[in-house]
Amino acid sequence: MYRIGGIFIRGIIDRFEGDYAVIELENLEVINILKDNLPQNAKEGDVVVIKDNKYYIDIEETRRRNKQIEEFFKDLFEGVV
Repeated sequence: MYRIGGIFIRGIIDRFEGDYAVIELENLEVINILKDNLPQNAKEGDVVVIKDNKYYIDIEETRRRNKQIEEFFKDLFEGVV
């Protein structure tokens, strides 16, 4: 979901640096936005949708990605003791 022209863009919060959130967009471009523009509960790893210059957390997509990552590491370390 990457569209320019005021419609919507999706990215992932990579990290916070000072007053900024570093967001990696789907096209691998990295942008910095003020943390104050994000919802208060935003955290690293959250999927962010930017629509009409407003920022939203995509809760379902964030959960899906977290589950996918958890399963990946579970499979990776399965049998390693």
